[in-house]
Amino acid sequence: MMFSRKKPLPSWKGSTAFVLAMLLALITGCGTAPASGSGNNMAQGAAPAAPGTAVKNEKAGAWPEVLRIGVLPGEEEGKLSRGNKKFAEDLGKAVGIKTELFVGDDYTAVVEAMRTKKIDIASYGPFSYVIAAERSGAVPFAVKAKSQKDAFYYSLIVVPASSKAQSLADLKGKSFLFADPASTSGHLFPRGSLIKTLGITNDQVEGFFSNVSFSGGHDKSILAIAKGTADGAGVCDTCIQRVVDAGLVKDSDYRVLAKSDPIPSGPMTYRKDLPADLVEKVKQFMFNYHKENPDYFSNGTQAFYPIEDKDYQIVKDTAKALNMSPDELLKK
Repeated sequence: MMFSRKKPLPSWKGSTAFVLAMLLALITGCGTAPASGSGNNMAQGAAPAAPGTAVKNEKAGAWPEVLRIGVLPGEEEGKLSRGNKKFAEDLGKAVGIKTELFVGDDYTAVVEAMRTKKIDIASYGPFSYVIAAERSGAVPFAVKAKSQKDAFYYSLIVVPASSKAQSLADLKGKSFLFADPASTSGHLFPRGSLIKTLGITNDQVEGFFSNVSFSGGHDKSILAIAKGTADGAGVCDTCIQRVVDAGLVKDSDYRVLAKSDPIPSGPMTYRKDLPADLVEKVKQFMFNYHKENPDYFSNGTQAFYPIEDKDYQIVKDTAKALNMSPDELLKK
C-alpha cells in the first residue's frame, strides 16, 4: 500500500529495548481503561445442538449450553459483522452446541465479560490479553496470520489525506485520538513514538496537542480521520485494512506519518475453566477453518496458528514497566 508523503516514515527501532526503556517513563500516566458500558449486546449466531447431542448442565467438567464468543470494538461493522456471525454459526455446528456473539462496548467490556463468565472465547489485542489473562483467566491458543513466523502487526500514526502535516512535529496544537487505554497499537506504541520522536515527556503528550481523547476503538479512530474530524490518530495497520476491506474507508482517505516496529498479534483465547474436551474441539475447528471458509481470512491472513502465553513476554514486560495493575488500567 502506498502513501503520499514528503518525508520518510520515522521508524521505532529496537522495539523491545525501546519499549521497556521508554515505558519506564510512563509510570504516572500511560493508560487506564475507561469505565465500561454494559457491553451486554448478545447476538445469537449459530446452530442449535445437533440431533442426538446431549446438552450438558454447566458444572465442573460440563459443557455450557451456549458457547459465547466475545468480539472486540471495530469487529462488528458490515462485512466484519457478517464474517463473525458465520464463524460463530460454523463453530456451533462443529462442536454441536448453540453459539452467541457478545459485542463489547470497549476492550474493558470484553475483559469483564470473560471475568464474569458471560463469554467463553474472545479475541484480544496483545496488551488487553495481558490484562485478561491476569484478571479473567484468559488462555491464548490461536492467532490469525500468514504463518506462525509472521504473527505480528504494526502501529501507525495517521492523518487525513488532505492534512498539511508531514511529520509528527506538524501535529502540534492539533487534535489527536488514541483508540483505547488498554490498546497496544492504539495507545502505548503511538504514545511512545510521540515521546521519542518529539523529545517530550509522557506528561507533556496531552499538552502538545489542542485535544487528546480516546475514540473507543481503532475503527472509530480511522473513521474520524477519514471524515476529517480528527487531525491525527494512533491505529493498527491490520485494523485499518479491515475497515477498508469492509468498504467503510478508502486507502486514499488517510496518510501515514509514523510506523512502529513489529508487535506480536493479538490472540484468540478461551476461559481457563472451560472443559478440556470442549477446548480441544474448538481448537480442531479453528486450526482447520481456513479449509472450510477461506473468505474469513482477509487482510493477508491465511489461517489460525497456535500461540502460547510465552509469546507475549515483551507485552508483559511492557505492562511491568508501566508499574500498573490491571485494576488500575481499567479504572480510567
